[in-house]
Amino acid sequence: MKAVYKTLTQAVAIVVLATALSLGVNALRPDGLPLVEAKTSATRLDQGDGEISVKDAAMLFASGRAVFLDARSQFEFEQGHVQGAISLPPREFASQFQDIKPRLMGKEVVITYCDGERCLLSHALAEHLRGAGLKNVRVLKNGWTLWTTEKLPVEKGS
Repeated sequence: MKAVYKTLTQAVAIVVLATALSLGVNALRPDGLPLVEAKTSATRLDQGDGEISVKDAAMLFASGRAVFLDARSQFEFEQGHVQGAISLPPREFASQFQDIKPRLMGKEVVITYCDGERCLLSHALAEHLRGAGLKNVRVLKNGWTLWTTEKLPVEKGS
């Protein structure tokens, strides 16, 4: 019985020592893990030029803080799009925006995208959205290509 007690005491001492060491190392690291509550997101949305990097867009996607609007044609959208994205080609903005508007509320940022370095559809859609009063609108330049190159979540269909 004495041997079991001694072994149990040693095991508890090892666990306490390991916990104390790990908490100390975590506290000393500049990138330590938050123990009580998470710090603010690393993704900062400054006013800048209105564009967003694929890295920041992916972080906002993963945290559910963004809604994505696909500015490409309905046909291209059905062939593949960012998972959960909404199709809204700029030429259909006037007829569809009021139906889509409730789905944009409550999100920190609206991200528009199309495809190709020279595609201006996402910029045109962003301008329509800003004109309709939305404040935090970003453009993911060359969005579809970058999104798929990074193997981020996609889906097909409408």
